[in-house]
Amino acid sequence: MAEKQVKDLMLALSEYATVGDDQTLADALNALSRAQLGLHPDRHHHRAVLVLDAFGLVVGKLSHWAILRALQPRTLRTADLASLERAGLPDAFLETLKHNIAGTAGNLEQLCRHAASVLARDAMVPVLESIDEQAPLSLAVQELVDKHCQSLLVTRAGRVIGILRLSDVFQEVADRIRSSDCSGVEPA
Repeated sequence: MAEKQVKDLMLALSEYATVGDDQTLADALNALSRAQLGLHPDRHHHRAVLVLDAFGLVVGKLSHWAILRALQPRTLRTADLASLERAGLPDAFLETLKHNIAGTAGNLEQLCRHAASVLARDAMVPVLESIDEQAPLSLAVQELVDKHCQSLLVTRAGRVIGILRLSDVFQEVADRIRSSDCSGVEPA
């Protein structure tokens, strides 16, 4: 039996949650919800949203971590404030800046309200890991393990056509391990 290829397990880009880089995190989460509804019951839920540029090319990913990180207020360090003071900025401006920064550390409701308007391009993580659609699944396993990543973009002639998710590869491997006839084989 010929080994499965990446294309046999990948999700096509059209099946995956995507959002434009100029759209908000609220838009991304809505796209994620819509994509979950369209999934076949045998497939695992998406754990990220792919971010597309104006040309429709994948430029990043909004993972659970990236979205949660967007909740964290951007704060200036003491050294940053000292540099601003040395630059001769007016004290009133510096106090307003300190007050505005302190105000971003509110409760979860306030943080979520702010994060809803964060642009995808400002919260995304660039995606660099990819694999060709014709590659054998054994190579995909190696890449996922070596790069310790949750997914690989799948390419055809250098253009992204889909995504290969760790959860789908793991399910394939788990099914094969369970169905292996290991009787009579001594443990290593």
